[in-house]
Amino acid sequence: LGRSTALMMASTTNAMAEQLDGELLDDDPVHKQALRANLHLRKAVPTSVVQPAEPTPSSSEPDFGGQSFQDLDISSPPPAATASQPAPRFDSKAKDAASSHVAVGSSSASPDLLVNVSNPSKQGEGLNSYFTYEVVTKTSLAQYRMNRFSVIRRFRDFDWLHSQLQLKYAGSIVPPLPEKHSAQVSTMRVSGVGCSAEWLEGRRSQLQRFLQRVACHPQLHTAPDLQTFLEASDETLEAWKESSKGAKPAYMPTLGDVKQGLLSSYTRSLSLISSETPPSHTAVTDVACQQMSNYTAALETELSNVHKHSKRFIERHRALASSMSGFGLSLTKLATCEVEINPALSRGVSTMGLSIDRMSALYEEQAVKGSAVFEEPIKEYVRLLYQCKVAIGAREAALKAYNAASASLASKKDRLEKARGLSSKEDKLALLTREAKEAEELNSVAKREYEQVAARVDSEMARFQCEKLADFKEIVINFVTLQLETSEAIQSAWRGLLPDIESIDPHSGAVSSSE
Repeated sequence: LGRSTALMMASTTNAMAEQLDGELLDDDPVHKQALRANLHLRKAVPTSVVQPAEPTPSSSEPDFGGQSFQDLDISSPPPAATASQPAPRFDSKAKDAASSHVAVGSSSASPDLLVNVSNPSKQGEGLNSYFTYEVVTKTSLAQYRMNRFSVIRRFRDFDWLHSQLQLKYAGSIVPPLPEKHSAQVSTMRVSGVGCSAEWLEGRRSQLQRFLQRVACHPQLHTAPDLQTFLEASDETLEAWKESSKGAKPAYMPTLGDVKQGLLSSYTRSLSLISSETPPSHTAVTDVACQQMSNYTAALETELSNVHKHSKRFIERHRALASSMSGFGLSLTKLATCEVEINPALSRGVSTMGLSIDRMSALYEEQAVKGSAVFEEPIKEYVRLLYQCKVAIGAREAALKAYNAASASLASKKDRLEKARGLSSKEDKLALLTREAKEAEELNSVAKREYEQVAARVDSEMARFQCEKLADFKEIVINFVTLQLETSEAIQSAWRGLLPDIESIDPHSGAVSSSE
């Protein structure tokens, strides 16, 4: 009896689902029209990526990440990541720069596009004030009207450029901007406190490094937004900004279509009347992407710790410089007290005070240079790792869109097969056939866009590894060289002081204070 009842309920449920499905399909013309319009636009999107075979759980699936990461353990297939069991951490070595086609040295200038930021200045007063920078460009690229030109830009213009590059080049590692410091800048506008030449110079240097990294980027250096930023007048730039509003990354329209597909009438009707799920679909997994994500997260944590402790190390030298300055001043005052009583001692103590004061300047210089050659570059790399995570996130989003499109396609094909088995009406079969064809084309678009983003992330992470190797080597060499030079200068100052102290004759006698 229980089995008969269950069969009757299942039969009734399927009939109700089919009826409700037809009603919802007939009552949803807006969704169908939007899908067809998007399909028509998508067919015109060019692509240079060769379409591989349909992805399957076998080893023939495209091996994204293979060209960027080396020394991975491939002795057994890696398990799919779950909430309780993350993907294995990325473990690789950077490519040898000599054998790589990727240019290393992220801060080096591009031979075709040289960009410098100069003349930082404050405009206006109070809350309406702002800082401007002169951007000077020299180029041999044919897309520019002149070989040398300059424009005046605000920080918000740099921020707009960064946002556009990140939006339109999904999967690219866009160089980081300096932090906005909104509250600090607002305080500077009103009070003028904190707006030092050192702060402005640091800001200018960071903005210049951002533009130089963009100019060296293999894809970004020819971006129309960059060209507009570098050579357009203020009016043209503002008009360009208006025209670029509402732009979306390439994979986002497909993601929206897929979400609509997942909320199709079939899925909604089933969820309303039963707990039955759509046909089983094997989602494509991207283990290399998960490893990249784990690696960047771990590297970001460790680099943040290095930056924190290096900052303390540099602050210690600043504190030492301040202490030695006070020490030297107190010795000089002591020498003044002894100048008439014991001239030899006074000269020795005075010499010591001057020497320690010079050493104070050396420690201060060491702190300033240490911040420039080590602390700031490490801090910038922490920001760059955030941009790596943004690029990896774009790859994850494109993969989700592709998997959602594949699931939607499987669902529509299953509906079509069921309708054929039930000998449904011709008009309904034609509708389901058309929807299945549209879903197949949308799936192809999502697949192509995922492969484009994945290939771009592979290339970007390979370039990041090479540039990181070159940059870190330079950072460490500069820092160690600075410590050696400062140490040698300090030792030389102490050695030079010792003969003057030893020359004090304790038997020369002091002048009596009563004389």
